[in-house]
Amino acid sequence: MPEIGHCPQCGTELPADAPQGICPKCLLQLGFESQVPGSAAGPFAADSTATGAGAAKRADAPPTTPYRRTGGFVPPTPEELAPRFPQLEILELLGQGGMGAVYKARQPALDRLVALKILPPDIGQDPAFGERFSREARALARLSHQNIVTVHDFGQADGLYYFLMEYIDGANLRQTLAAGKLTPQTALAIVPQICEALQYAHDDGVVHRDIKPENILLDRKGRVKIADFGLAKVLGRPTTDSLLTGSRQVMGTPYYMAPEQMERPQEVDHRADIYSLGVVFYEMLTGELPLGRFAPPSRKVQVDVRLDEIVMRALDSEPARRYQHASEVKSEVERISRSPQPPPQPPPLREQPVGALSEVDLEEARGQVRGPAIALLVVGLLQCLVFGGLLILPMVWFFWRSSPAPMSNYNGPGSSFDQRWDGRPADFDSQTTPPRRELGEAVETEHVVQARSEAGS
Repeated sequence: MPEIGHCPQCGTELPADAPQGICPKCLLQLGFESQVPGSAAGPFAADSTATGAGAAKRADAPPTTPYRRTGGFVPPTPEELAPRFPQLEILELLGQGGMGAVYKARQPALDRLVALKILPPDIGQDPAFGERFSREARALARLSHQNIVTVHDFGQADGLYYFLMEYIDGANLRQTLAAGKLTPQTALAIVPQICEALQYAHDDGVVHRDIKPENILLDRKGRVKIADFGLAKVLGRPTTDSLLTGSRQVMGTPYYMAPEQMERPQEVDHRADIYSLGVVFYEMLTGELPLGRFAPPSRKVQVDVRLDEIVMRALDSEPARRYQHASEVKSEVERISRSPQPPPQPPPLREQPVGALSEVDLEEARGQVRGPAIALLVVGLLQCLVFGGLLILPMVWFFWRSSPAPMSNYNGPGSSFDQRWDGRPADFDSQTTPPRRELGEAVETEHVVQARSEAGS
């Protein structure tokens, strides 16, 4: 029987279909807490056109203020829009932005809720847009993946181009980030789902071009849904070189765009999405955007240092040095999620400022060095004494054996010097030490004279 998981924050039992162990209750609560009372309804802010829900008003919620004019486009009210879509019941406006406006609607024929996205009317003035819209919309409608918002229908109604899409009852990642409670564990659970959606689309030849938190939705089961796939390309303005795709048009959100989207928009490929994913991943871990010369995530917050390599490689300015496939990012993140985090390694002492060490730390460091130093000094002195003795003693013994006997101040028989070194008596007529051969002859003559004297008597 599989082990039942529980949310570490609220203790709620996780449903069996909860993806990557995300607690849907906590995740959605983060998104709803970040909404400002009196602002545009729902978790999709005024600059968002994602197809999420959460925009439905709660009974105790204060009335919402009208949407402000954005980029010259004023979205029609649900009542004004209803005659153009008789097959739908337009319920409310969810959000608006540079790519149009999104409404919550009901499709009576199928008894389901849908999201209706209308594009700004001015784009219809481009004579080549209609053909490009139809071609790109068909490509988007073919994308059928659990982590991609499904496109049910598309077309034109009284000059308004529209998409009819899956309605997501949840919040977007921007609201979750705004709450400031997104943990690294939750980020590690979200990123693999984004990677799955990107890899599926890339395999089908579709590049998103505008990956950002507003386009990453989280439903009430904790599942990730990517919205607006390829919409940036659909809205690209045409040029003389490419009338259908607008390939030379800069498309995307500046802070999340890969460098080549700004410098070489005609060369953009799927690796631009991987760069944008790196920006979103960095923001989820640190709460900041990687602007200018930025530090790795582990230098900003307490996260697994192994994530630095993944994030920094995805953010490489050169596409050839990034991950070449979103599936590679997914594999690396899941590998780190499964393996325990290694103990944090303190930075080298030379990298720490002097003021960062307290007096207690310095004294402890001195004590750790002082003991071994004294022991080494004593051992060195003992070694010097031993080796010095082994060298000096043989030299002393050699000089002592080779030197003459010290015979001086001889005062005749019976004196303190009246003994030879070999113990025999000696007789000297002077204080000078005679050679041993002459000394022996003198002793022998004295004994002979004494013997003759005794015989004559």
